[in-house]
Amino acid sequence: MVLSISYTDYLSELSGEVEVVVEDHQRKWQTSWYPALGDELNLALGYRSEGLLPCGDFQVDQLELAGPPDTFTLRGLAAYITPAMRTFNSAGYESQSLLGIAQLIAGKYGLTVVSAPDLTDIVFERVTQKHETDLTFLKRLAVEHGYDFTIRGSLLVFYSRTTLEGIAPAQTVSRTDVESFEFRNRTHSTYLGSQCAYHDPATKSLIVQRAAAAAPIATGDVLKLVTRCENGQQALLKAQAALHTHNMFVGEASLVMPGSVAMASGNTVLLSGFGEFDSTYIILVARHQLDRAHGYTTRLEVSRVV
Repeated sequence: MVLSISYTDYLSELSGEVEVVVEDHQRKWQTSWYPALGDELNLALGYRSEGLLPCGDFQVDQLELAGPPDTFTLRGLAAYITPAMRTFNSAGYESQSLLGIAQLIAGKYGLTVVSAPDLTDIVFERVTQKHETDLTFLKRLAVEHGYDFTIRGSLLVFYSRTTLEGIAPAQTVSRTDVESFEFRNRTHSTYLGSQCAYHDPATKSLIVQRAAAAAPIATGDVLKLVTRCENGQQALLKAQAALHTHNMFVGEASLVMPGSVAMASGNTVLLSGFGEFDSTYIILVARHQLDRAHGYTTRLEVSRVV
């Protein structure tokens, strides 16, 4: 009955998504087989000879019926993204580290934090969550300081963006390995350097930190931030994180290739055979799709490691 199965794996989103489309001319899915919202499904894609990509467990959060001919669609989010996680909260955290806050929030939902052993932790005198969901608040706090996280099953995986980009490429992808490609280089919203400045009213002192782009950037612009910082470490991390967030899109590419279980968000790949666009790229989005018309294909959105 399956017409297509699609799994989208994001690097910077909280979880992946799944979509299953089935033909329903017998009207079973819309009657006796009708699933309940909240039902769980597990998905693995791949080849018997090469192994499977474990996509994980998902919770059905949307059902659709269309026709004629009748087709039934199930859409799901990672099973651990529960309704409670989508509740807006306000809270204050005092004398807590970034990793400590992550562990408190993870523990609230039965998740376990996994992080690199060399992760440099940051301690805050006070940080405030203002009418945000717990995960949105943690995501904001992490990204502001050069970190990010995603949820995989019952694990909250915490990582440094720059450390992830420094991992050796999982695979070399050449021109003959892809069905289609599109590359984009740009200077808009990219910066040669950044500066973070904050006047601390408590100490009457000015906190200033600067960061420089690690690779040549074809612009002389400097990104200037005025944001609350408690010390020089926080100011430096914010300057570096903001600069990296802008410059990570200096070079982008979209690729369509035969289905590959090695293509997962967070992996780096070496693209070869594209002239000046040859470089190491990090996978931001990997869409794995299996359908009757095209078989198993993988679509990638990648950004150049700078």
